[in-house]
Amino acid sequence: MLRALALVLCLVPLPALAQEAPVLATYSANSGSLPPEYAWETNVTIYTDGRLTLRRCTGYETEGPACKDRKAKVAPEALEAIRAAAQASGLADAPAKPSDYPMVGGSVIFATVMLDGVTVTLPSDVAESDATRVAAVLRAVEAAIPPRFNGFLTD
Repeated sequence: MLRALALVLCLVPLPALAQEAPVLATYSANSGSLPPEYAWETNVTIYTDGRLTLRRCTGYETEGPACKDRKAKVAPEALEAIRAAAQASGLADAPAKPSDYPMVGGSVIFATVMLDGVTVTLPSDVAESDATRVAAVLRAVEAAIPPRFNGFLTD
């Protein structure tokens, strides 16, 4: 009887384990359109509980040995700095406009911040009039990523 109860308890998911913290921000960087031997992509996710996950893949792979995963913890001050920058930018109410002269080729960096149920998009190629607002929020997101991961964010 005791064994059966223990088995049932192991199979019932605990509420704390069943729910993952919401995403606060995402950050993505990639090499752009290059031959597979030079191509790479990095995706970072920052959760509201301070967890950070990073995945860097080389070539055009998205799984397997071409991908490396890393984890870290983001300080509460850095999480608050992201929220504050996103709020101050006004991008939730007035999203950034695309550039009048779209970039062709080259590497890109883009991000998102979730702010009060609204996704604030930080595109890689924005109108000059919105560049300062986007850059301020992007800097806050980049500052939250531990320096030891800098090598994963560029060529």
